[in-house]
Amino acid sequence: MKSINLKLKNNPYPIIFSNNDKDLIKSFKSFVPEKKVFVISDSNVAPLYLKKIEGFLKKEKFIVQAYVFKAGEQSKNLKTLSDIYNYALKVGVDRKFTVVALGGGVVGDTAGFFAATYMRGIKLVQVPTSLLAMVDSSVGGKTGVNVEGGKNIAGAFYQPKFVYINTDFLKTLDCQNIKNGMGEIVKYAVTFSKDFYNKLNKIFDKAVVTQKDFDEIVYQCCKFKADIVKRDEKEVSGVRELLNFGHTFAHALETITEYKKFFHGEAVAIGMLFVANLAEKIKFCTEKTKNEIYKIVENAGFCAKLGLKKTDTKKLLELMKKDKKSISKTVRFVLPKQTGKAVFGVEIKDNIILKTIEDFLK
Repeated sequence: MKSINLKLKNNPYPIIFSNNDKDLIKSFKSFVPEKKVFVISDSNVAPLYLKKIEGFLKKEKFIVQAYVFKAGEQSKNLKTLSDIYNYALKVGVDRKFTVVALGGGVVGDTAGFFAATYMRGIKLVQVPTSLLAMVDSSVGGKTGVNVEGGKNIAGAFYQPKFVYINTDFLKTLDCQNIKNGMGEIVKYAVTFSKDFYNKLNKIFDKAVVTQKDFDEIVYQCCKFKADIVKRDEKEVSGVRELLNFGHTFAHALETITEYKKFFHGEAVAIGMLFVANLAEKIKFCTEKTKNEIYKIVENAGFCAKLGLKKTDTKKLLELMKKDKKSISKTVRFVLPKQTGKAVFGVEIKDNIILKTIEDFLK
């Protein structure tokens, strides 16, 4: 077992890495003294792991309640949240309970927002089961659900008591879900480290990612994220915006396709290609940097084929203007300066964005 301590001023917590179930139980016994948990999961993850987790906890005399909702980004909404509130009240979940988010990013975001708002806030534990959730969404306290007009518009910053990462969970993921996580992994390389960029390309060249590779990749990504969150927990200074590299376009893409066509990590990968084009167009980065971003995104198995129409151009821009980073409807981007270094808060005029979208959709 090893851990990264996320040293926040008001709520420091550990990110625990272990493939030993005993360490999971030890963590619960240390951080959940009330021994009352409310597990929230989805219809993909629950059949695989819910009974196992419930069994461990009940053996240690924990009171366990659970709620399972339909898997998929389309369930990440206020209706699902309302259903969970009502169920929790029905089965007697009180302020002494700790919410356990058992699943991928959709579960973590939804369960986290529930914990942040139920009875004005109850404890939360993140147990991510997908690659994307392990390297990104389970760490840092961002929670939320989608509304009709945009992604993650309703949400809150709400930190867990601990995050427990067991890469054995990855063995039950299909190729599509592994690929989904790769989008966020590539983001860290392009944004924070040329060394990590080179290491990932070597791994991708092998065409096989081993369990040891995943252990090292997940740990490194969590270190990158913990460092940023420690410096800017609630996006006050703006540094945390760096974690949204590629996301401004990605969220617009997910919304315009109604979360039916692209996995989040796939949309992020496409979003990185878009901002690489945008940065090169305004001479913010060189063509060499743009090509390096294309290289690693393509090596990870992604492409820029969107299947959208030119008539979608203005709609994509309008959706980007609703992005949480936008101010007074001016779209702000995280742009690459060079591979391994990005800059946040770059404001781009509408006409340049529109032209870049048009060229990107060709």
